[in-house]
Amino acid sequence: MYWKFVCTVETEAECFQRALFGDTKKLWEEVKDVRKGDILFLYNIDTDVLFGPFIAESDGALNIEPDAWDGRFPAQVRVKWDAISIMRNASAKFGYLKTSSFKPPYTLRLSEEQGGELLKALTSARVMIPDQLKSEIQQLDFDIHTLAHRMEEIMCGKGHLADREINLDRVKSEFITKMRDFVWAVRKLDKQTGILELPSNK
Repeated sequence: MYWKFVCTVETEAECFQRALFGDTKKLWEEVKDVRKGDILFLYNIDTDVLFGPFIAESDGALNIEPDAWDGRFPAQVRVKWDAISIMRNASAKFGYLKTSSFKPPYTLRLSEEQGGELLKALTSARVMIPDQLKSEIQQLDFDIHTLAHRMEEIMCGKGHLADREINLDRVKSEFITKMRDFVWAVRKLDKQTGILELPSNK
């Protein structure tokens, strides 16, 4: 099964950082049909750029990461990828990308023909993500989430307030360091691949 999720310049980076696609609850009836192993594409409606292919790492579910995109897109799918291809001006060749993104009835599901066309077209512009850099970003993401949970535990925990404040400051410092490293790793990824077109790399 093939699916097309959408993003904007505001939400694109978070899709890659979290390895997560999402949509509004209105489209939950479609997202819930996504199955692990399905092929997904990501279309930026602002830049007219198509990314893919991605593999669904989970079935469609609600709030896999509740804080993602500030909770605006709770119908979510975890994704993975081996290599990313980029197609610019994608709607010029595949008009249904823009049509299905702006005009009702909105749909994420692609036909077998549409999905096969996109898959074939993207293979000619494949961008390889170095395994070492991918692993670095994944590890930093894991560390950041672990530290965030640790901060929650400290804030909700028992014990003397002063001790909790000291522990919280220590974990916050480590969290900030990891976030800095994460940002630099993502910038490095963009410099090597151009995949995110980050303003800081222009």
